[in-house]
Amino acid sequence: MFKFDFSNNEEARGVLNDKNEENKNLTWLPATEIEITDEQFSKKLSERDYITITFENVELKMIKSESAILNLKAKKHDKIIKAESQHSDLIPAIYEGGLKIWECSYDLGKYFYSQNIFCKNSKVLDLGCGTGIIGILALLKGCTVHFQDYNSEVIELVTIPNVLLNLEDRQKIEKNTQFYAGDWERFVELLIKKYPNETEKYDVISTCETIYNSYNYQKLYQVFKQQLKKDGVGYIAGKVHYFGIGGNMKEFEKLIKTDNVFNVETVWRSEEGLQREILKLTHRH
Repeated sequence: MFKFDFSNNEEARGVLNDKNEENKNLTWLPATEIEITDEQFSKKLSERDYITITFENVELKMIKSESAILNLKAKKHDKIIKAESQHSDLIPAIYEGGLKIWECSYDLGKYFYSQNIFCKNSKVLDLGCGTGIIGILALLKGCTVHFQDYNSEVIELVTIPNVLLNLEDRQKIEKNTQFYAGDWERFVELLIKKYPNETEKYDVISTCETIYNSYNYQKLYQVFKQQLKKDGVGYIAGKVHYFGIGGNMKEFEKLIKTDNVFNVETVWRSEEGLQREILKLTHRH
């Protein structure tokens, strides 16, 4: 989970330093592309397997996390099952979340609809997609969407089922979607090989709740730097601070500004509850 109880700041800093040291020795998953199978296309879910959420006048069907966990158990994905049984949303390099819908996905979805961000035929990357809310909203607007998350199990058992719940045309899904899993550093390497030209990069890159681990900031930033078109727009939605693991918006924003490649502005802030923000990135010209 994202919150730990530290009695004082010195103790917190010590634990965070230990965590960064541990991160250096972790083995991160390689990047892979995942295809939708015939079995997934033909599988029908009942109403008890999903919930319905609304953005403006658009209703999205989202598979329940309990249903996803049952599928994980059936396919014996023990590491993620262990994390969920411990009520943990994070085991670094093993499970990086994705089964639940987080607040900032709602924030960014509502913001995109209010600003009419998605244009038909735009190429969109839903980075750290989890349930795939943002990417599905883009698909419904006629965009081509690539979905990426760390764990292939999340893509296979959550993201893809959610896409299939909300779009019925198999031909359009096969034409307009791609799915990837793995570490961001390896993901960038894969994309550079597959799409070497500027015209093949993304018009929009969006990410929600992915800045919780400061150790991965450079990897996350490089996706925007390497894969956003010169006239493209990037969006980062997150909590202002992630208690217990040190991630925070200011630190990530500072990293971006120091590189001097992008203009950065805060385009939305929460007015109540836990502080949340949306950052907008555009290339300097």
